[in-house]
Amino acid sequence: MKKIIFILTCLSTLGGHLVAQNPKWFKKAAKAQISIVTMNEKGDMLQSGSGFFIDKNGTALADYQLFKQASKAKVVSGEGKEYEVEAIVGVSSLYDLVKFRVKTDKETPALTISDRMGVKHEHVYVLPYPTKENKMCVNDTLHDIQKFNEKYGYYTLGRPLDEKYLNSPVMDEEGEVLGMIQRKANASATTSYAVSVAYGNTLCTNGMSSADNDLNAIHIRKALPADEADIRTFLFMTASRSDSATYNQYLNDYAEQFPKSSEPYTQRADFYMAHGNYAAAEEDMNAAMDVAEKKDEVYYAFSKLLYELNLKPGYTVYKDWDMNKSLSLAGEAYKQNPLPLYTLQEGNTLYALKDYEKACEKYLSLTGTNMRSANLFLYAAQCKRMAGADTLQILALQDSAVACFSKPYLKDAAPALLERSNTLLALGRYRDAILDLNEYEHLMGDELTAYFYYRREQAEMQCRMFQQAVDDIDRAIRMEPKEPLYHAERAVVYYRIGEFAEALSSAKKSAELNPEFGDAYRLIGICQLKLNQREEGLAHLKKAAELGDESAQAILTEEETKQ
Repeated sequence: MKKIIFILTCLSTLGGHLVAQNPKWFKKAAKAQISIVTMNEKGDMLQSGSGFFIDKNGTALADYQLFKQASKAKVVSGEGKEYEVEAIVGVSSLYDLVKFRVKTDKETPALTISDRMGVKHEHVYVLPYPTKENKMCVNDTLHDIQKFNEKYGYYTLGRPLDEKYLNSPVMDEEGEVLGMIQRKANASATTSYAVSVAYGNTLCTNGMSSADNDLNAIHIRKALPADEADIRTFLFMTASRSDSATYNQYLNDYAEQFPKSSEPYTQRADFYMAHGNYAAAEEDMNAAMDVAEKKDEVYYAFSKLLYELNLKPGYTVYKDWDMNKSLSLAGEAYKQNPLPLYTLQEGNTLYALKDYEKACEKYLSLTGTNMRSANLFLYAAQCKRMAGADTLQILALQDSAVACFSKPYLKDAAPALLERSNTLLALGRYRDAILDLNEYEHLMGDELTAYFYYRREQAEMQCRMFQQAVDDIDRAIRMEPKEPLYHAERAVVYYRIGEFAEALSSAKKSAELNPEFGDAYRLIGICQLKLNQREEGLAHLKKAAELGDESAQAILTEEETKQ
């Protein structure tokens, strides 16, 4: 690290005297130029280069390649001050630009960005990074200007410049910066190129930046977007991509950027709760309440956080942060602003508290609002089930859920159809259940599981729909060929239709997959009895009985009476 600081300091040393040919603003402009060293995660130097500040808040430009794969970066200004790069503001790999911000609590010297594009043949100055050997401006002209993005210039200069001028600012007569010198395309180039600094100043993050490969190639924390809605999207997208320390810093940045918004405090409280720092979370929730214009939103957010916290396994209640507190906060939110969303939260907390009747009332009260949906009827049906209500009451609510959709059904109807099919099966209304399961199959397609086909096969067997049952159990086995239960069920199907040899084959496969599966041995035994293999059949029935199969024992007792 000492070596890196020494390199930066040496690079940043200004010459003692300026030559007369330099423009009058040269000395001031030189103070805005910076030397940069990028490092890997261990602090080993990757590259060194230069750049310049473009505002007094420590924002600077350099070439993108300098920062690629860097985990850290240090900067020394023309005044000899050292800074740490704290955030990447934006990048353009196409134009080889990176915009970044250093950590500082004081204003930094900066170049003034020209609001002009410049004109062809205009006289300009190229400011080299100032060293004892290199402290003279280069006089040049804008040989050509290619406009891009409607208002920015890509400049061709009249003479070739070597690598020491990379990232040097191109200034007009008034001392305002137009462009930044780009990397040479090849060693024999007879011209030099510069890209618009005004364009570089537009580089910024947005809501989707966490998925930007160019940004992610730099391992330094990114600056948050300027728009609060974009920040929320950015945080959502980056939550799974960042380590906890980096994500925590993003939340701190959010609170610093929007101190009068309640959202950064509630989001950070959520983070603290997830990490067991309940005191810090409490402090943030209090801060959110202090700044919130709409108190109901904070009550609701707090209620949701406590609701999720209390559902978390192993949570030890902090102060009064239990599920009753969550319910109370949801009620307070509703008092402040009677939104259906807050009633839904009350219903959820009541369900978690096992107050199923009241939860059901809350859910059903919402069916007359703009939140009416199939899910509300399904929630109410689940409440009725948990409260031990009559199955027909549950079915009526599920009928209402399905009635929220019209045929031909879309995929949104699938959960309601599946729930109703389960209730119909429990009521013995197998054909009606099969109709719902058929609709569900049509909607879910490739997402169906082997268990689905097993369940439908059982209903089909009750309706003596044997061919459909055979097809479904075969499909279940194709999906999960190593599940002994499905092979045993196939044996049952073939036994029912009198195909005892095929049934025996499936039963043996089931026992092979699970030698401790009593049902499989019972099925082997009864198939062998049907195939006049009495001795082997009785032996397998005894094996099943030894494994605890009571049905096998009953068959053995019956067979003994025949002897």
